[in-house]
Amino acid sequence: MESGYTVDKVLDLRGWSCPWCIVKAKSWLRRMEPGQVLEVLTTDPEAQDNFNNALRTGSDRVMAVRKHPEHFQLLIRHG
Repeated sequence: MESGYTVDKVLDLRGWSCPWCIVKAKSWLRRMEPGQVLEVLTTDPEAQDNFNNALRTGSDRVMAVRKHPEHFQLLIRHG
């Protein structure tokens, strides 16, 4: 977790691929309060670019991405 961020919910999408990862994450984000942070775990190597592109027009933002040996961790702030 990046400094200053508290994770409010964790969505484990390891094994899923985009666009399903984005559809599921957006569904979870809609049920969160503004300012809350969703942690998404994914194995899709395209997830960072896909999430940035998919969230570009809304108020949700990818705040951080970490690459782990077997998955990626994205922190998304709901806007």
